[in-house]
Amino acid sequence: MNHKKIILFVMVFLLGSCGLTGVSAMAMSSSNLTPQQWVGQTFLFHALPGDRQEEGYEIFKTDDADRGWGGDRLVRIPYAMHVYERVRVTDVVEFSAGTNQTEYLIYMKEISSGMKLVGRTMRGQLEGLLLEADLKKAREQFLGKKVYSKLRFLQSEGQLAGEAASKVIPVKIGSEAQVVDIYAGVQTDEPIWLIVLIDGQRARVPIAYSWSNIRGSAWKQTPPWQEKLFTEDPRAHLGWSREVWEQIDASSVVEGMSKIQVELSWGAPVSIVEDPGGCGKSIWTYGSSTLTFNGDALVSIENAH
Repeated sequence: MNHKKIILFVMVFLLGSCGLTGVSAMAMSSSNLTPQQWVGQTFLFHALPGDRQEEGYEIFKTDDADRGWGGDRLVRIPYAMHVYERVRVTDVVEFSAGTNQTEYLIYMKEISSGMKLVGRTMRGQLEGLLLEADLKKAREQFLGKKVYSKLRFLQSEGQLAGEAASKVIPVKIGSEAQVVDIYAGVQTDEPIWLIVLIDGQRARVPIAYSWSNIRGSAWKQTPPWQEKLFTEDPRAHLGWSREVWEQIDASSVVEGMSKIQVELSWGAPVSIVEDPGGCGKSIWTYGSSTLTFNGDALVSIENAH
C-alpha cells in the first residue's frame, strides 16, 4: 500500500467508524499537506532537544547526501548554523523503501544562504522541520485567546535547550489558560509551543497545528491540537452534570459515560477494537481494564485480576 492509499484508508476508516472520540467530524483541511504537496512551501528548522543538538539535523547538502545516508554523521548540517533558518522545498521525489512502502526525497533551498539541501522522509515525515504556515496560523488562531486544557499536567515553560529546567504543573481538566506566546518547539510530532498563563504560572502546551509533516499513519479527521485543547469552556458548553465532572476530576470512569468523557478521564486507550458486526459496539483497552461501548455509551468495565 503506497502513501496515498494509506492516507485514503485512514480517512475512510475514520469517516466510517463509530469509534470517534467525541469531537465533531470535520473535513480534512487544505493545510494538511502530504509530502507530494510540499513543493513551494516554506519550512523552518525548529529547535532540537539539548541531547540531540550535537548530532545536528539529518539533512545534508546535496553533494553530501550519499555519505549521510550511508551513516556518516559528520556531514549532517550543524544545529547552531541552521536552527530557525527557513527553507523552501524545490522538488519532491518518491522512492521505494521496501514492500508497499513509499518514501520521499525532499529537495530544498535555504532562503538566507541559497544552500541546496536534501532530506529523506521516514514514514512520510522529515524530522527537524516545521511548516511555516502552521506557525503563522497557530498564532492567528490562539495568540491572546483563552484555551481550556484537556490535560491534567503541564510543563512549565522552561528552556528549549534545557528540559531539566521545567517543572510539572498540575491542572484540572478544562482549566482556563491565556495564550501569551507561541513559538517553535523541539519535536517534529508537536513542533509548536503554546505558552499559556494558567493559575499565575507560565506553562507550555506542545501541539501540531496540522497533520503536515506528521507520519501518514497517525493522521486523523480532526486537527491534532484538539487532542490537547478546548477552545470553549467545556464545563459551560458541554452540558454535562456535576457528577460527570466529579468522576473526570477523580480520574474515574463509570458505566453510562460517553467516549469523550472516558478519554478525558483516562486518556487515549492503548487499543480500540470495533465490533465487526456493524459498529454497534467497540472495545477500548487500558492496561488490565477493558471497556465496552454500545454506540457512544460505556456499558461495561472489566478488570483483569
